[in-house]
Amino acid sequence: MKSILRAAFALVLLFCYTVHAQVQTPKNVSMISNSAGYYEYLPDGYNTGTQTYPLLVFLHGSGETGNGNSDLPNVLRHGPPHLISQGQFPTSFTVNGQTFRFIVISPQFIGWPSETDVQGVINYAVSHYRVNQNRIYLTGMSMGGGATWTYAGYNSGTANRLAAIVPVCGASAAATGRSRNIANADLPVWATHNDQDPTVTVDNTNLYIQYINTAPAPTPLARKSIFNSNSHDAWTKTYDPNWKEDGVLNIYQWMLQYQRGQITLPVLLSSYTVSVNNSNKVNISWTTAQEQDNHFFTIQRSADGTNFTDLAKVNATNNFSGSTYQYIDNDPLPGTSYYRLTQTDINGRTEQFETKPVNLAIALTYKIELYPNPARDQINLRLSDAYTGKLQVRILSSGGQVIRTLDLTKTTDLLQQNIVLTGLPAGNYLLDVKGKNLSYSSVFVKQ
Repeated sequence: MKSILRAAFALVLLFCYTVHAQVQTPKNVSMISNSAGYYEYLPDGYNTGTQTYPLLVFLHGSGETGNGNSDLPNVLRHGPPHLISQGQFPTSFTVNGQTFRFIVISPQFIGWPSETDVQGVINYAVSHYRVNQNRIYLTGMSMGGGATWTYAGYNSGTANRLAAIVPVCGASAAATGRSRNIANADLPVWATHNDQDPTVTVDNTNLYIQYINTAPAPTPLARKSIFNSNSHDAWTKTYDPNWKEDGVLNIYQWMLQYQRGQITLPVLLSSYTVSVNNSNKVNISWTTAQEQDNHFFTIQRSADGTNFTDLAKVNATNNFSGSTYQYIDNDPLPGTSYYRLTQTDINGRTEQFETKPVNLAIALTYKIELYPNPARDQINLRLSDAYTGKLQVRILSSGGQVIRTLDLTKTTDLLQQNIVLTGLPAGNYLLDVKGKNLSYSSVFVKQ
């Protein structure tokens, strides 16, 4: 578990900030495919020195999305970019006797940002500005608050890249996997929300904090501030530099208490997908942007999303610049199933990535059709496939027990067969069709 290094503790704590006239520059630059523009705010003295600065990345809400050009001023409606545009953002903060000045990057997204999008924004900022990489801070509101949660909790690499986060009324349902990644990284969290938010439920914030602080708890413990309000706007109060819940620290000063030490990022994922191919097999594909001390990956599968078994082990290349991997499940489960990717480093430590569902029955609807559905005494099977030859049709219960078997011979591309259901109890069933190099299944309801 990585540790967060606290800034040096002075005998007399001094927390203050100064405000002066400020310049925020619009940049019609595409940092990533989901963003065509951003606002840049550079601290006083940036252009005349060589020192590095803390980076604050602000992620806006869904109402501020746009094309990065004529729509870019939408980003100035709320949060730090709004304060900067009004000359109300502190130009410096003094924390524990040390003075800090932020680089503030505020991207405009075209659509809802993914973890890869946020990673791309941070990568761009680090490569184009003099960023102190031990002091990268992430915050966002509503949609952006949700993206703050999901990026920070995506894996141990993303959690360890950040020095602190402030999600505001985050539009992301709490997940135990993401919460564990945040906790295991000892990533400082201060989340805010309104208790009667009509747009994004406060349960999101309450559950994230609960999950993160569940044993083994992080250091420091995740904290939350729940405001008494029936509006969605928790951001005006949160981002106001004059608001200090404890009377001492605003959110900016609170963040600056924390920094990262030297960090080992075992694996950074740039993509990870699970899909059904045209042969009714499941493709699991992932690409790493960076690997260090990586030993192998494990593919796990579950029928219920809770109980997983190991499906395959894939050895890692341990290529520092990343690699592309693929595994094909040639014998997938019928209906909805769940896949999970885990990574093991050379020291035996494991990292768990997102669980992804697939529905084989849905993927096959263009080949197999059952009607009427729900059915009573009989159901019609319609199968369209170039295969000809012997087929076995099975009816399975929801628990996987074979109830009936029917042997058929397919002589043309289109097979139509009436199947009698008399005697079957009401309930959900799976109709499974198999032949040489052919396998289809579909769910039906017996009334």
